[in-house]
Amino acid sequence: MYRAGARYRCPPAPAAAADSPDTFRLSDLWPVAAARAGLVITVALGVMALVAVVLMIWPSRYSASAVVMLDPRKNNVADISAVVSELPTDPASVQNQIQILTSRDLAGRVIDKLGLAQDPEFNPSLDPGVFAFLDPAEQTPQQLRDAEITTFLKHLSADAMGLSTAITITYSARDPQKAARVANAVAETYIESEIDAELGATRATTQWLAERIRQLSRQVQAAESNVQAYKAEHSMNEIADGTSVVDQQLTAISTQLVEAKGDLAEKQANASRVATLMKTGNAADVSQIVSSPLIVQLREQQADVIRDESSLATKYGPKHPKLIAAENQKRDLDSKIDQEVARIAGSVANDVAVARAHVASLESSLQQAEAEATDQNMAGVKLKALEANAQSTRTMYEAFVTRLRETQSPVGISDARVISHASAPTAPSSPPRLLIFGAAIPTGVLLGLLLALLAERFGYAFAPGRSESGAAARLRGIPVLAEIQGVATARCADQVVDWPTAPFALGVGALARRIAGTGPKVVALTSSNPDESCTEIAVALARVASLMGQRVVVVDGNLTMPAVARGMGMALAPAGLMEVLGGRATLSRALQKDTRSGAFVLSPAWRTRDPAAVLASPQMAGLMLHLRRSCDLVLIAMPAVLGARDTRFLTSLADATALVVRADRTPPEAVAAAVDALAAIQAPPVGLVLTR
Repeated sequence: MYRAGARYRCPPAPAAAADSPDTFRLSDLWPVAAARAGLVITVALGVMALVAVVLMIWPSRYSASAVVMLDPRKNNVADISAVVSELPTDPASVQNQIQILTSRDLAGRVIDKLGLAQDPEFNPSLDPGVFAFLDPAEQTPQQLRDAEITTFLKHLSADAMGLSTAITITYSARDPQKAARVANAVAETYIESEIDAELGATRATTQWLAERIRQLSRQVQAAESNVQAYKAEHSMNEIADGTSVVDQQLTAISTQLVEAKGDLAEKQANASRVATLMKTGNAADVSQIVSSPLIVQLREQQADVIRDESSLATKYGPKHPKLIAAENQKRDLDSKIDQEVARIAGSVANDVAVARAHVASLESSLQQAEAEATDQNMAGVKLKALEANAQSTRTMYEAFVTRLRETQSPVGISDARVISHASAPTAPSSPPRLLIFGAAIPTGVLLGLLLALLAERFGYAFAPGRSESGAAARLRGIPVLAEIQGVATARCADQVVDWPTAPFALGVGALARRIAGTGPKVVALTSSNPDESCTEIAVALARVASLMGQRVVVVDGNLTMPAVARGMGMALAPAGLMEVLGGRATLSRALQKDTRSGAFVLSPAWRTRDPAAVLASPQMAGLMLHLRRSCDLVLIAMPAVLGARDTRFLTSLADATALVVRADRTPPEAVAAAVDALAAIQAPPVGLVLTR
């Protein structure tokens, strides 16, 4: 026998839970797609039909490609006069050439070269289908030109080929011949533009060099004139070897002065010796005297006289006239010798005086030359500056003249060349019709699934209104408690937590508020047929009431096919309703808590063959009495009223009965039969819950 232990009470009502995140699982997609297969198929077929129509009217375009290579080889013939360096081949430079190939200026040259301005494909103003709303007269020539270039560039592309220096130029047009012609024209125009750029730079450089050379020529003449004028002003003349006259004079005077001082010293030494020998009476030792021819002659005569005097002194006496004559002759010779010695000594002294005067003259000349050299050296500083300026100007002038000669005959050779000309394609390159149509199939299916999910999420497939079943119920005086949309949605009971603003959640919320306002504590939920979604309504209603702050317990009264626990995503508990009624388990052990809310479920742990005996037992009545006292709301999920015989036992335990009816497919006769069946078992007041 069931004993409601005093220790057990329903758990306190949970606080209102915040909106939980979307918990839609991939496994829910198939039920949604199956339920709304018509919508998915319709959308998919519509997308495929639309794509097919677009592909039929979409014009074909043909793409042709030409290949240009940036040749890293250097042209040695043209390099001497090259003004513009050869093209670099690093990745950044290749990208720069790609920008040139796709530039508006190059596109304009190609348009002019091929006369594409008269082609409606390139000139939008000539295409009435595109510009029918726009008067070409209202556009300026520049606007028309810009439109032509923009249209041209939309179909032009240039890409580098891997790590090479080759660039692929691709152009697409409606005519394959035109596509090849334009691609080749772009490549050739690019080569011509490179040559024109080189020749233009060379011409501009040549003109600039010529003008610069004329300026430098005048500067050279002025600088050299300043040098010569400055030399003349400061008497800075030079001889053939480049030495100045003053420097040459200074060198010569210095050399003469050294020689003159040497000669003076020599003569002073001779004069001093002569004077010394003469003072000591040794004049005969003077070398000048000894070497004098006159002295030599007089000494010879003197020797002869002495020899004669000795001979006469032997023969004659001292008074002999011949001896006296010889002595007189001797004295005369001695006098002449003394006179000659004195004259020679005087000559030596005179030579010293002359040499001294010569040295003094040279020293005076040297001082004057040094003063002139100092002045010229001071002036030479500015002269060197003038000469350096003249030399640098002349060097620059000669360099510019040399460069001008090198650039007189430029060679127009481009560093890029076409290595592959475009040929007319045989198959269109766009649009890829098969690929697009193939992609339209999964796209349509995905779009259909998306619309199906949106319909499930917001209930767009259900139009509000009155159903025949609801009308039949009203005619029999049964009130409609709520109309709930979206019951066919997969896992619709989760919407009250995941999507509180969904139509299904809003309908269940209205039902929960109405029940809370009318006051029944035990509500039995049943349906006319087993597939009326009664279990989903019971689970969703329990969750909403729990989130509103009520203490809620759902009793699964379908003892043959329990489904409430499974509807909440839980497995059957080891101990359930039967164990509680039989006293083999406590109520707290048998209750299972919903993971999405605070509601509790009491479900049988196994099926029973005689549910009427269990439901009619005093233990069941005691359990319901205990739950009525402990909880704010007790929901009894009953089996369908038309298919079960034990519903009268459950309705007798309830305060009110809610009949769940699928208004979109349950016939009025079935609703009437269910109402009659509830009346027959004397069910408590019945209210209708219409679902769609």
